[in-house]
Amino acid sequence: MVLVTASTLQAQVDEGSITGTVTDSSGAVIPGAHVTLLNTDQGLSLETLSNSSGFYSFNPVRIGHYKITVAAKGFATTTQENLIVQVSQNLGVNLQLKAGGATETVEITEAPPQLQTEDASMGQVIGSQEVNDLPLNGRNFTFLAQLGAGMQTPQADTRGNAASGAFSANGLRPAQNNYLLDGIDNNSNAVDFLNGTNYVILPPVDAIQEFKVQTADFSAELGRSAGAVLNATIKSGTNSLHGAVWEFFRNDKLDAADFFENNTGIKKGELRQNQFGASGGGPIIRNKAFFFGDYEGFRRVQGTAEDGNVPTALERSSNYQNLSDILSINDGTTRTDAIGRNIQKGTVLDPATTRLVRAGQPDPVTGFTNNSGSDAYVRDPFGCAVGNANITQAACPTLNQISDASRLDPNAINVLNLYPAPNSGIQTYGVSPNLYEHRNSFDVRGDYNPEDKDQIFVRFSYSDDPIYIPGIFGGVADGGSFNQGIQTAKSDQAVAGYTHVFNPNTINQVRAGFAHLHTTRFGPEGTVAGIPAQYGIANNGNIVQGQENGGLPGFTFGGLANLGSNNFLPSDEVSQTLQVTDDFTKIYGKHSFKMGIEFQNVKFSTLQPAYSHGQFNYGGSFTDIPNLGETTGGLPQFLLTPQAATYPTSEGGFSWSGGADSVDSSNINKTYDQKVYFASYFQDDWKVNPKLTLNLGVRWDYFGPINETNGGQANFIPFPVSGSPFGGPTFLYSQSGKDVRTLSTTSDCLTVLASCAGFQDLLALDGITPLETDRWGKGLVQTQKTNLAPRVGFAYQVNPKLVVRGGVGLFYNSFENQGYGPNIGENYPFVFNVTPGTQAAPSFVGPSGGVVPTSYNTGYASCPTAGGDPSTGHGTANFESGFNCIPLDPATFNAQSLGLQGLQFNYGTPRTYSANLTLQYSITRSISAQASYVFTQGADLQGGVGYQNVTKILPSNLSGTKSCHTSTTDYATYPEDSCVPFPDFGGGSYQVSYGDSTYHALQTKLEQQYANGLTFLLTYTWAKAMSDAGDLLNGGTTGGLRAYNVPGLGPRFDWAPADFDLRNVVHFSGGYELPVGKNKQFLSQSGLANTILGGWAVNWIVSLQGGQPLNFGCPTGTTSGTGCNDILVAGQSPQLGMKLKTVAGDPTPRPFWINNAAAFNQPCQLTDSTGTIAPNTTSVAGCAPLNGADALGSKPGQTVGPGFHRLDFSAFKRFQVTERYSVEFRSEFFNIFNHPNFNAPNFGGNGVVAIGGSGTITDPHFGEVGSTRDAPYDPRQIQFALKLYY
Repeated sequence: MVLVTASTLQAQVDEGSITGTVTDSSGAVIPGAHVTLLNTDQGLSLETLSNSSGFYSFNPVRIGHYKITVAAKGFATTTQENLIVQVSQNLGVNLQLKAGGATETVEITEAPPQLQTEDASMGQVIGSQEVNDLPLNGRNFTFLAQLGAGMQTPQADTRGNAASGAFSANGLRPAQNNYLLDGIDNNSNAVDFLNGTNYVILPPVDAIQEFKVQTADFSAELGRSAGAVLNATIKSGTNSLHGAVWEFFRNDKLDAADFFENNTGIKKGELRQNQFGASGGGPIIRNKAFFFGDYEGFRRVQGTAEDGNVPTALERSSNYQNLSDILSINDGTTRTDAIGRNIQKGTVLDPATTRLVRAGQPDPVTGFTNNSGSDAYVRDPFGCAVGNANITQAACPTLNQISDASRLDPNAINVLNLYPAPNSGIQTYGVSPNLYEHRNSFDVRGDYNPEDKDQIFVRFSYSDDPIYIPGIFGGVADGGSFNQGIQTAKSDQAVAGYTHVFNPNTINQVRAGFAHLHTTRFGPEGTVAGIPAQYGIANNGNIVQGQENGGLPGFTFGGLANLGSNNFLPSDEVSQTLQVTDDFTKIYGKHSFKMGIEFQNVKFSTLQPAYSHGQFNYGGSFTDIPNLGETTGGLPQFLLTPQAATYPTSEGGFSWSGGADSVDSSNINKTYDQKVYFASYFQDDWKVNPKLTLNLGVRWDYFGPINETNGGQANFIPFPVSGSPFGGPTFLYSQSGKDVRTLSTTSDCLTVLASCAGFQDLLALDGITPLETDRWGKGLVQTQKTNLAPRVGFAYQVNPKLVVRGGVGLFYNSFENQGYGPNIGENYPFVFNVTPGTQAAPSFVGPSGGVVPTSYNTGYASCPTAGGDPSTGHGTANFESGFNCIPLDPATFNAQSLGLQGLQFNYGTPRTYSANLTLQYSITRSISAQASYVFTQGADLQGGVGYQNVTKILPSNLSGTKSCHTSTTDYATYPEDSCVPFPDFGGGSYQVSYGDSTYHALQTKLEQQYANGLTFLLTYTWAKAMSDAGDLLNGGTTGGLRAYNVPGLGPRFDWAPADFDLRNVVHFSGGYELPVGKNKQFLSQSGLANTILGGWAVNWIVSLQGGQPLNFGCPTGTTSGTGCNDILVAGQSPQLGMKLKTVAGDPTPRPFWINNAAAFNQPCQLTDSTGTIAPNTTSVAGCAPLNGADALGSKPGQTVGPGFHRLDFSAFKRFQVTERYSVEFRSEFFNIFNHPNFNAPNFGGNGVVAIGGSGTITDPHFGEVGSTRDAPYDPRQIQFALKLYY
């Protein structure tokens, strides 16, 4: 009689182990029993003796098929067949021997029951059959990780990570996951996952033996990350030759159209997709040497639905003199300016008429009195008499018509004419441009077993995946996002491993691996020079047109799709990891001791200038009611060149209002980053008795700082650091290295500009000490060296059907991929960005928003080619000057408005505490049910907080946070009349480890192992994830911190549902072989009936998920320097649900998720006209009069976005050609019900469409959705395949 129990434990990383106890029929242990383990795949055998407790163990053993034979004096020889060791599994095989002679044998063929009796870990194994058979859109096995309990899609992103299989586990960030392939690191260290993948190598599903996702309380053997571990293993060859040849085919003629193609009348996008390849493995020398290899090609031409706003037909036909369509695009309601005029939304106001009207005083132009309670600026409309109190199209039929064509910039008109004409509604252009992909990849693996005690394997994998991802317009107009362009991605990985068995109780394994990924992307005109000059844009050599940096500069317009080249391109990134591990196992009595070390040397280089083409930004504030939000869009502001004031200074006239809100520019340089990771661990799996196992472990992780190997980085430390020499703001940079580290002075930059400020001078002005030193190496931060992570777990088998497990542990996390922006390598004088923007001069009176141009404290003020009047120091930002006014030579650099980059000097390693309590019950030998309570708590999570933060709640009518006063009160807390600490620098970035998170979940699953043709996995998770720190790279839909430095508020003020919080998640996957045909229940004989009706199988994946948190910022800021979120209105429902509506003169019905804007409101602006800060109830119509912190609105995540519901289904028909060969025809239906899964309103970027105004509660488009979550794979798509097995 044999009693076998199956369990899952983190044994060798990509292998497993078999342990158990040998007893007689009374339950008494049998010491000295001879136990033989045979790997039936490769003929390897191991032998051991049970100890005095009857315990035996084989650890580690490679995954595969086994049988165990046990012989003992006075007992029948017993053999257990059909044992399968899965990746990271400890298979518990307790053998009960029957009394008898040595020649008598007992053979058991029944598979063991599915109980995890040996450890407390949480996770899910996906076997080779499931990987191969489940309907996978794109044949990417990592998507199957989401089928387990506690695992889900990440927050929606625009970089392609979710589309390539990224996932969130147990309430932790997706970038905290760890990818392993054959036990070796497979993580991409590219700063922003440029090619969209979190991993380096993705083998085809036919090459995957199996994989496991371990989500919580795993052993000390695994580290590097605080999230899940996705541990995959590539197949090995066996003593039999096996393999497959396949072709998967798709064509748009078989598919449904994308929702937005249907809805806007766009022709269905093209799809021509072929995925083909072959795999094979077998013996080179039987029982000694084996090979396995695979090749897969992927060819794709695929249209992707995109739409964006473009100038209307009337605007173009009138040469942009008739802008009345802007009125139609708005909702027709009015707003009130400071002198009481009712102004229809979308009314274009003339910036040349901008003038100051003092509080309580009449406007000398119109005679209307300023009763707003504070000084304010007003301006007059085009096409309507100045004295009108009601400025509407009904009262003024020629409203928004510009009669004087000389006011319009002809170069601006030429740029705007690059837009295509609208083809859907009044201003929407829709298209499905073709993406092209041409991937080739292969894997080669060899295994050699010179003898049973020595096992060697090597593997090499390679992939070449070039893609052209089109922007919406293409060509010079481009309009592509960062995630679009001409992309290359070449990756390879080499792995070698050696296992030596000193004796059955002492084993050592050493591995080494090298992973390399090189990926690039640039715009469609990146290799074409001279384009800017065709549109009147000067080039004095600062806009480098080579290095794949050709094309038009970027233009952003409020209310229109972006035009020209995208920022952060060209990009060129390399990630490479060298890894060595050694693991030693010693079995002693009831203890299985394991200890090891791991070393990684990681290098990752980045070329990614943020704004190397230049980018000019036009929001519309200069052509709208000042300081009251934008309704006109950026088009009028772009067209109208800044003018001298229409009215004299005596009447409050303000000259040169207009131009670009800001200009972005960058130099071009590359950073070469490097870091090391070192870890050691000790693990004891203690079989206390046959029912109880304890898992005791401790791990030490050291994550070295990120070094720039050429000394080309600097760290801005804005505040004193306790226990360090930094008693005040410090600009720290390396003393050695080949990168140039010259810091400019004012005298240097005056050699090229008429007015400027050098970097060293601004440091001194703002009290920042420059420190050039190698004391802290080239990393310029200190990381923790005390990261000890204890882990404790238990598994108790109450009875043969019930197991209770539990565990608690501490896990540390490496530096996360966070993008190139918050990177101290992107710091002057090495790689730097300059963003001149609007700033009020100290003498300015009143609120500066929408009034003051980009001039003061910038290079434009006196630049000869600037707009405005540079001869008097009033030059303004114009696109025609290119980079003439922004010299980018570090030695002569004008540092005004420069943003600095900082990383917490005493960096705290992010960590997670994890615990679970689990009950598992075996319903039958093949069906088990499980319920778990899982808790995680994250601490020291990294996040961006900035360094230009105010320290109190300030009124909205300040001149600005750098000119921090109203007409009655000075609120300055820093020199130069500033409310932020460094008034002579821009915003930049400052990253600190401040964040916390918690996760509570009930995780349940019902699992059927393959039996009688059926296998399935049903999981349900109820969870709540809370955090005050968003994902570093992909953000989400909940906004950022509102008041980080305000005492009493800080990060905890924004403690709310995490970006990836999902309360309810259901996954149901499985397969069923129909019981018809040869060797089945029905029609079991061969013949025609079997040929037609036999060999059928169906497979499915059902995903049902709730919506993720959704947040909306206030349309009008309520304070200065702090953020604001909308609030929910009591008694009003947002009326969530997809509905089609027509709005704002657009005849095409558009999808809306939120159908009652009245459910949201915003707090009133806080203003100060008497020395007291109070809500101004006239500032925003119908606003809520809240004061203090309440004026910042609600916590993030007031409501939720659309859920995710999808069924993928497949049907297989297998034809058995011969005993060795079979052919399988597949038909796969992805999203078979064609249910569109939408992104949230106001979510977009990087090619994902966000509808303008969809996040603004006062806009008619509020709540409108612009894209689907799975695009271009969202609509129903049908795939046919043919596979030959041998």
